Amino acid sequence: MDYSLIVDEVKRVANITETAFLKKWQAIPIIDNREKLLLIPENFCYPFYANTMNITEDKRIFLREVTFLMFVKAYEILGGLGLELRIYDGWRPVSLQEQLYWLYMKQFTVCKFSNIAPLFSQAILATEIKNVFSLLVKKTQEILHKLNRRYVSWPSNNRDFPSPHATGGAVDVWILQNGKSVDLGVNFDSMEESAGAFYHLRNDRIKFKNDDRVCYYRNVLLYAMVNAGFSCYPPEIWHFNYGNQMHALVTKKVANYSYIEP
Repeated sequence: MDYSLIVDEVKRVANITETAFLKKWQAIPIIDNREKLLLIPENFCYPFYANTMNITEDKRIFLREVTFLMFVKAYEILGGLGLELRIYDGWRPVSLQEQLYWLYMKQFTVCKFSNIAPLFSQAILATEIKNVFSLLVKKTQEILHKLNRRYVSWPSNNRDFPSPHATGGAVDVWILQNGKSVDLGVNFDSMEESAGAFYHLRNDRIKFKNDDRVCYYRNVLLYAMVNAGFSCYPPEIWHFNYGNQMHALVTKKVANYSYIEP
């Protein structure tokens, strides 16, 4: 496989995707095709929120049936390059989405404001963070919500605009080589500019440590997932979509995955 062609394809996808996300994905209409959720075999999975964050005991990962078949295609593409692909998260219950929203509100968003961050110092649980947040003035809340929602969708089971992970069509993935996670330049779920799917293509960026290798892994991941049929979410190199509103925004089609439960 010619690597230069991979890079050219990623650049083409970047232009289409970033242009599409100038609009709001929540406005895309949904006609749910009622495709079922599939329990994913454990050998494809690394349930991050259970294994690493320990915020859930449920280690099962679900995806819509077609979404999983597309993942397998991407898995095979990367296998041809001597790499493996793991699913870190797929379908996500709204209860877990809410936990993540408030935990990351403190960890990644509030901490950027030195005048506000100390108010949250004693808040550990998601409910505690939410309670402290409710005491802030409305304008400050609006600013924080806007910043946080760039990386963490609002928990919603509304069938007209569900959280992307609640549709079974959003999947978080990571590359492995020789059984170990590769370096994509950021940690999984990092809410920073350099976590962006196309950050490594920018001329004004700060280079990563081991920059050439990081860029290689990012490019082949994007290439494999897009060629399998996925679209990516620009702020997150690990997040890919199919069938949901985010995917429809890029493909200019009607979404066919709404809120679903196993």
